[in-house]
Order: sequence, then C-alpha cells, then structure tokens
Amino acid sequence: MAMEKSTFGDYEMYTIKNPSGAYVRIASLGAAVQSIVVPNRNGVPTDVALGYDTPGEYLRNDGYFGAFVGRYANRISNASFVLNGREYKISANEGKNTLHGGNGLSKRRFTEIAVGENALTLGISDPDGGDGFPGKVDVRVTYEFSEDNELSISYEATSDADTYLNLTNHSYFNLSGRGDILDHELLINADGYLPVDEELIPTGEVRAVSGAEFDFRKMRRIENGFYDHCFVLSGNEPCARLVSRESGIAMTLATDMPAVQFYAGGATGLRLGKGGAVYGKNSGLCLETQYYPDSPNHPEFPSALLRAGEKYYSKTSYKFLIC
Repeated sequence: MAMEKSTFGDYEMYTIKNPSGAYVRIASLGAAVQSIVVPNRNGVPTDVALGYDTPGEYLRNDGYFGAFVGRYANRISNASFVLNGREYKISANEGKNTLHGGNGLSKRRFTEIAVGENALTLGISDPDGGDGFPGKVDVRVTYEFSEDNELSISYEATSDADTYLNLTNHSYFNLSGRGDILDHELLINADGYLPVDEELIPTGEVRAVSGAEFDFRKMRRIENGFYDHCFVLSGNEPCARLVSRESGIAMTLATDMPAVQFYAGGATGLRLGKGGAVYGKNSGLCLETQYYPDSPNHPEFPSALLRAGEKYYSKTSYKFLIC
C-alpha cells in the first residue's frame, strides 16, 4: 500500500493506492472523495466517482460531490428544532428548510490529523453556534482503502453541549464510469421508506416498500431517476448492492447507521466534471448512510442526539468487486 500527498490548488490531495493499482483520492477541501479508481471486468481502470479537477469547481458548484456532510446530513424542516426546551434557528439554505447543515462543513478545509500506509484521518472543529447548532463540535473522519478494494469511512465526534449530529459522505457513483445510472441494478435491504412532501421533508410515516416502486429488496434496474428518499434498513448485510452490467463492476455497502438516502441524481444540473466529462441528470447516484432526515422534529424517529461529552461514532464501507 502507498500514500501520496500532492497539492490541490491551495489545498492538499491524498492518494491511497493498493498493490493492484486501484486507488482513491481525498482532498482536504471538504474531506471530499475526488476519485475512486478500480478495474472493470477487462482490467481497465475505471473512475466510479463523480468529481472535479480543481478546488474552484468544488467551491462554486452545488451538489456536494464526494463531500463530507455535516453537521446534519439531509433536511431539517423550517430550519429549526427544539432541544432541552430551547428553540434553535439554524441556517436555511433550501427555501425555508436546512439541507446538509446549512453552510455546513463540505466546503471548508479539513486539517491533517494522521497519515498511515493505507488510511487518512482528517479533522475539523465547528464553533458553538455554527450554522445555529449548539455546542462546539470536534470531528474526525478516517478513510481506509484495503488491498481488496474496500473503502471504509469512519466518523468520530464530540461536543461540549448537547446537539444533533448526523454525518455522511456524499459521493456520486457511476459504476460504468460514463453515461447515466438508470441501467444500473440496485438492491437495498430495507422493508420501509419515508414518504416525503413536496419539499422532500418526511411526513413522519414509515411506509412498507412491499408492492411499491420503492421495493429494492431484490436486485432490479433503477430505470426511474426521481428517487430522493430515505430507506429504513432491515439490518441485513450488505445493506445495499449496486451493479453495472456494462463494466462488470459491483459495489456492496455496509453500515451501522439506521438508514440510507438513495438519491438518483435527478436534480443534478448540467456541468463539466473531471477530465472534461459532462455531468447532468442521473449521471451518478448517492447512497448516503445516516439517521433519518428531520429526526430532531420527529421524536418517533431514531434519535441523532449527541450528548455533551459523549462520543459519536459510525462506520460505512464501500467494497468494489467484479460481478
């Protein structure tokens, strides 16, 4: 295994390469996964993650391509919640609602904490009141890439006051390395999903997937690109499996989080990506492991509450193989 550090404009880029030549690249800007390059069925290196060539593109563009997302992944309704009897007004950045923490952490510099042979840890602190959230929060994220092409992402955090915290990675995957993802096949081990209103805020219901277009308990083509929904995981592993028959690349997903947001990229606007690639609607999909969206306003949902002095920890792994 080898770790290389290079410049990325005013930031740093880290490349973790395994003996087979597969590698991942992670930027200190937003702790973003910029590339995941693995072999297809013919042994051709294929970049299966969408991203940009320059820091400026990450800073200018929306979409959170490859980014570390926090303080709160997904949406919080009316940009507010009540905690310990006090109402907190947080940054609204999607109409009246908060998406991915408001200004969040995805376009900030993460500082180098530790570099290993096949693992990289990046850290960041957010002050008390950051985006309106209570508590000074210290966060570390560790990326580890194995000899058998598994990318593991571990999240650790502490806060000096009670707060809500929900961290994830927002990589867009296209296992063909080109085109759209509508012909990919997907399995999600979820018996339920969260219906949403017109602003993509959960209604509070957990609806069974059985008999619906949301049933991915058996592998099937995605076909419809409108998905932007939270799936309630059943606890079976892997929690998800994604396959491109074109490239022969498969990806399995494992996590200790209770849910995964499946976003099919239906709202992705036209833009230029790495190497002059053109990205647009359904060019990539996201499988964001997380607590339920808007859980601070739904006491019936699993709680994302982090108590002062307690430790937040979660881990998600993406393994790439030939199907």
